[in-house]
Amino acid sequence: MKTFARAFLGEYRRIFTDAGALLILVAALVLYAFFYPIPYTPQVLKEIPVAVVDLDRTEMSRRLTRLLDAHELLRTVANVGSAAEAERMARAGQVGAIVVIPEDFERHIKRSEQATVTAYADASYFLVYRQALTGAMESIGTLSAGIEIRRLQAQGLPLEAAMKARDPLPLVMRPLFNAAEGYGSYVVPAVLVLILQQTLLVGIGLVGGTARERRRASGAEVSGRVRAGAGGALAAIAGRALAYFTLYLVHLLFYFGVVFHLFGFPQRAGASTLLAFATPFLLAAIFLALAARAAFRSRETSMQVLLFTSLPALFVAGFSWPVEAMPRWIATFAKALPSTPAIAGFLRLSQMGATLSQVRSEWMLLWALCGAYFLMAWAAEWWDGKERL
Repeated sequence: MKTFARAFLGEYRRIFTDAGALLILVAALVLYAFFYPIPYTPQVLKEIPVAVVDLDRTEMSRRLTRLLDAHELLRTVANVGSAAEAERMARAGQVGAIVVIPEDFERHIKRSEQATVTAYADASYFLVYRQALTGAMESIGTLSAGIEIRRLQAQGLPLEAAMKARDPLPLVMRPLFNAAEGYGSYVVPAVLVLILQQTLLVGIGLVGGTARERRRASGAEVSGRVRAGAGGALAAIAGRALAYFTLYLVHLLFYFGVVFHLFGFPQRAGASTLLAFATPFLLAAIFLALAARAAFRSRETSMQVLLFTSLPALFVAGFSWPVEAMPRWIATFAKALPSTPAIAGFLRLSQMGATLSQVRSEWMLLWALCGAYFLMAWAAEWWDGKERL
């Protein structure tokens, strides 16, 4: 118990007396909580600048131009006379999409002939591409529907019957869970979970590297492999893990309880459910960090080695790119990272209102990772056998 208590209190002392560790393990999480979601506050990309190439210059083409400008996703910034000029504006980044209305557009419509409107969008920025084409198709579809309804009315059908004849099987789409269809609600909750893991890995590695530097400077480095036996190593690992667990439990509750509410992200999970699911995630990340820090012999090593892993860990988590589309070996490797099952489980709990039993596979995987990384951390501590509490 003395070893456990000394390890627990000693780890807290190292965290709060080291400015670098305090910045990563405390300040960084608070800063990320507010500054990372701010750019996503609008949630939905709107008013994409569009250049219209009106080669027809008739009442019908001007009506389509007004519909494009009236759409919430688009903003007509130029009505140019040639496709070459519009292309120049797109290459200069002045517009995100181009809509070309051909010659004889109105004439073809009045003759009940097909008229083709061409829309180009910047596919190098996929979100702009999606929103621009959606706005263009909906605007063109609105004009087309109005023309068809008026044609049916001219044949003697009343307005209601003409509308039903125009669209006999209407499609009603209702977004589930992310009702605002916002990009922030989609990406930020997952990234916040990854931030918890990555700051743990970097911060614990920094604390361990700092302790080794201080021992070398004081001449306390020794060559023995076993200091206090397996029991002492177990008590030391448990004490350190409890210190980080209590600290990060506060961070997690702050994220899911305050940040989610502040920025309007969906939160449908109860506190007890979140706590039950978070326990193996935090412990697995902590034990992984404690095992990995045995390899860090200097203060800066953890940052140099682990910072670049954040983006790969995000991409293999399975929310930004479907797991089914990944190579099998990458999807298998990703399951060894606590963030992969944690992100999947937390999103289903908080956004979809799932119960703990409905994320049982992710929960059990986290417990398995917790056990595996605990054994690795215990072995690393026992083998190292040199660090003073």
